[in-house]
Amino acid sequence: MKNTIKMSLVAALAVAGLSTAAAAEDTKFSGKLYVENTNATVNDGSSLNHFEIDFDVTGKKKISDTLTAVVGIEADSDNDEDDNLAKKTVTVDDAYFAYANNGATAKFGRQGMNTPTTDGELGEGLMATYTMGAITVAGAHYDVNEFAAEANVLAVLGTAGPVNFELWQVNVQGASENTTGVVSGKAAGWNLSLRHAMTDYDGATPDGSTTKIVASGKVDKVALTVVGVSTDKDGPVYVTDASSANAAELTYFNSRYTKDLAAFAVIASMPFTDTVSGTVKYGAASFDQTGTDDDSASELVLQVNYKLAKSATMTARYSDYTQEIANTDTDKEQLRVDLTYKF
Repeated sequence: MKNTIKMSLVAALAVAGLSTAAAAEDTKFSGKLYVENTNATVNDGSSLNHFEIDFDVTGKKKISDTLTAVVGIEADSDNDEDDNLAKKTVTVDDAYFAYANNGATAKFGRQGMNTPTTDGELGEGLMATYTMGAITVAGAHYDVNEFAAEANVLAVLGTAGPVNFELWQVNVQGASENTTGVVSGKAAGWNLSLRHAMTDYDGATPDGSTTKIVASGKVDKVALTVVGVSTDKDGPVYVTDASSANAAELTYFNSRYTKDLAAFAVIASMPFTDTVSGTVKYGAASFDQTGTDDDSASELVLQVNYKLAKSATMTARYSDYTQEIANTDTDKEQLRVDLTYKF
């Protein structure tokens, strides 16, 4: 009898294992492993050795023809010379059900709040879209998010002839109300984009606005991108994802709070071989951080990219950043080597 029970238990575990393996075969995984080491020196004699590891993995399991379960986990390590591994965190970035049926989609649960003013922030709630021909209407409500207040989103996205357009309205209860418009298209072989955003803040914070223009194209083998950004004298409204405001990886293109900013950046990249390419970035900015209207910054970036494999790239990046704030000059040189594997 005991032998029968033991054999039944083993058989049950084997069946459970096979079922789990079968389920795993139906689950699609994607992600990224990023390792970076940065050495920086400042003209005051200080230096910093910085090490960062970023691991993201997302699993998608199709439950039915219209419903999918999505779970995404991120593990970040961000070291400097005084840091230790005990400070590192693992977070669940995505935990939601995705519904799609006849032009209608919905995401219910924890997800990235992917709007022009909340890119990258996490929220828990419902995001729904409906597509009718060339027009998509979107709406979202997040009860819990990184702003610690309810957030509501309405948007209309679509195309009209050769022009793409987006209109976003994002309201964070008791904090701010933002309106962002984006118009993009192609002319004479160049991709053009104009973005303007306005925010009405509740309370004592002055209202702000940001205008951004991007043009990109190719001249022979050289890919060129030109970015121009300006902000209101009382404050900006910024998009923080890598495809927009931070396109040049320049310090003042990644600041939400730089007042009276007038900045530009030029990015040029070219392949040398099938596996090696080079990139040059230059940007300059004037802004108001001290109330004197004469603060400025510039940055030169030289970068070499090496394709190690189909999904793995190594980058060596040198940057020279200079700023003058309140008549104090700061010059920082930085050397970064990173390796990215996407799967």
